[in-house]
Amino acid sequence: MNNISGQNAILTGASKGLGVHIARTLAKEGVNLVLTARSVDALEKVRNEILSYNIKAEVIPADLTDTDQIQPFIKEAEQKLGPIDILVNNAGIEISTPYEEFSPDDIQKMITLNLTVPMLLTRGLLPGMLERNRGHIVNISSLAGKTGFPNETPYAASKAGLIMFTHSLRVELTGTKLNASVICPGFVSDDGMYARMEERAGPAPKILKPTTPEKVANGVIRCIKKNISELIINPLPMKPMFMLQEVMPGIKTTLHKAFGTREYAKKVSQNRSKKELQ
Repeated sequence: MNNISGQNAILTGASKGLGVHIARTLAKEGVNLVLTARSVDALEKVRNEILSYNIKAEVIPADLTDTDQIQPFIKEAEQKLGPIDILVNNAGIEISTPYEEFSPDDIQKMITLNLTVPMLLTRGLLPGMLERNRGHIVNISSLAGKTGFPNETPYAASKAGLIMFTHSLRVELTGTKLNASVICPGFVSDDGMYARMEERAGPAPKILKPTTPEKVANGVIRCIKKNISELIINPLPMKPMFMLQEVMPGIKTTLHKAFGTREYAKKVSQNRSKKELQ
């Protein structure tokens, strides 16, 4: 699918951080957009910017963690924009703390937004996509979903689930013109998650040097146009490490210790602000 101009897309988490860059990049390609997040003002700001690319853009504020809103949201999106060709599941939440200190509510929130919402949005859009025999799902996961990350266990689990959801769905869609892709970035500069970490603990270890949001946004376009199943985006090569982990799963702990990610994660958790702890 080399030309995606004129197609209609839903982008979640579109009000800030990585979502803004993805919205901008899709708009440059001529893709019409439904932007969703909770903040109306921030969404309107993004919408006003991307209208300069001569595309259609609609704002539908929603808290999709209230899963009863998902089907009405899809219906409104299609009424405003038309049949949806592309879904980019970008919205996510990350909390850094030792696992025993997570509240049940925090765990549920992360699993719901990071995994359940993408699955339900996909389920809601698939019948129409299958009927038209056209569509692409792009899920924004994380390197944490490939290798785990200390003090972010629920986040890593939700992102790992998103990876396997994508691959299972992709196999299921064999024989159709529908496809699914998953993008696994490391830390992303100019993103709220990494900014909070850097504020608490300084720059990440060299192995996790942040990539740019533009590279991740361009990765979304590459996945759609080239039908890439999984795309890892990180300044340093990570595939050799993942291959080693597949052969020797027990080495993950040793690698995290060697690369300094355990100490970094501990520092991030220890330096949470009083506001974050409330």
